[in-house]
Amino acid sequence: MTHAAWLLALLVAAPAAADKPEKPQKPAAGAKSAVSADDLVKQADEKAAAGDKEGAKALLQQAAALPTAGGEVSLKLGTLLQSTNDLDGAMDAYKAAGAKLTGPAKGEALGRLALLQETRGIGEFAATADAAAAADKDGPFPSAALARVRAREGKADEALALAQKAASAGPDGQAALGRAQEAKGSLAEAEATYKAAGGADGSNIAATVGYARVLRRTGRAAEALPLLEKVIAAAPGAVEAYKESARAKIAVGRGADALGDASTAAAMAENDPDALRVQQEATVAKALAYVAQNQPDLAIQDLTELRDKNPDLALARVGLGRAYAAKRQPDQAIAELTKAVELDPASAEAQYQLGYVQLILKRNAAAAVGPLEKAVAAEPGNLDYRTQLGAALAASNQPDRAVEELTKVTAAPGYKKADAWLYLGQAQVNAKKYKDAIASLDKAAAIAPDNMQVETFLAWSYFGLKDSKNFLEHGKKAVSLGQKEANLVGYLTRIEKGEPIK
Repeated sequence: MTHAAWLLALLVAAPAAADKPEKPQKPAAGAKSAVSADDLVKQADEKAAAGDKEGAKALLQQAAALPTAGGEVSLKLGTLLQSTNDLDGAMDAYKAAGAKLTGPAKGEALGRLALLQETRGIGEFAATADAAAAADKDGPFPSAALARVRAREGKADEALALAQKAASAGPDGQAALGRAQEAKGSLAEAEATYKAAGGADGSNIAATVGYARVLRRTGRAAEALPLLEKVIAAAPGAVEAYKESARAKIAVGRGADALGDASTAAAMAENDPDALRVQQEATVAKALAYVAQNQPDLAIQDLTELRDKNPDLALARVGLGRAYAAKRQPDQAIAELTKAVELDPASAEAQYQLGYVQLILKRNAAAAVGPLEKAVAAEPGNLDYRTQLGAALAASNQPDRAVEELTKVTAAPGYKKADAWLYLGQAQVNAKKYKDAIASLDKAAAIAPDNMQVETFLAWSYFGLKDSKNFLEHGKKAVSLGQKEANLVGYLTRIEKGEPIK
């Protein structure tokens, strides 16, 4: 460099140097002051402890983005995002954690991911659960995830064994136990477990959806709907809540509303066969809404079109069978329902509807027993199915079995219908247990007064006890309500004339 050039450079640099002559810049000091991932996590913990989840989230996201951050940072971020119902963000964080971690920590990250994938309607959740178990075979979160997979597969004993190992997973572990109990058919136990996991207050999504499902399966779908609405409002990505909401609305006769929830679930889900199935269920329910409007021909038209487009879809044939039954065309109904059970022998609904048509429309109780037994075996907690099985057994002169089945219904918590008490009374009359019959029929009468069948069986109960006064009272009431049974009318005429009961 020439002297002139050197002097020029010095002159250019001089003003900057003159500003801070006594404290020259030290670049190295700035590098040492960078915040570490550990520092950010510590600050995030302080924010979270103070109730500032948004502040904690921002700090954890900043920490997770650092090249030096370990997988445990992403795991912590995932749990925070899950607590705010950011399901997609939590899944991304768990995936990142699973990619970096090993052993039990990896198992936890992937187990949590699998549980969220199920809630979110992601079909790969079963494969993720397997990967979690491969990382930590006996870990609580991998066990919870696998328990839910096995429950869906109908492997109740395996699911229960896995759920026992998930106890330390907190509410998620309890919800997995509830799912396993459901698969076992222990609905009362499942209901209590889901409640303990936060199902009744909506604090845990899986537990709340499970609790709602048990309510629906035990005839209390109307109670489930407010809980599901709460979950959907708090976690709009919870596909499982939309699916169960659709099924609950179907159960209470709101087929058109159900189709909206089912369509939302199908649109948001990814490779989830159950989301497609619930959409089909809702499509059938919407068509069957015409039956409730006393327009069965329109239901038959829509469901025939659906069946013809999907000849192997058992759901369409079940719906069409129900529409024919509503039109009092039992032979056409039986043809469709018989084909439905051939296509899907495991369908409890198809078996139930076939048995119901045989019992109620064809008056063939013996033919009804088989399908109704299969329906109850597939859905042991369904009280309506078991009630009709009891009715068929009573009508086919199997009173002891009828009493056994119907007593299970009347003993169920919250049971408030007259039907099972009526059929129980009928079975007890057939078994000549007249005092027991009167007790059962009185309970039916308290729920459904002025019922012709109740009064008829009460009359025969008192006849069996040779109580002429009460026989006449209930027999006359039965006749006033439309009873035309020749045997009853004949005895009423004779006993009114003073003939004693022998």
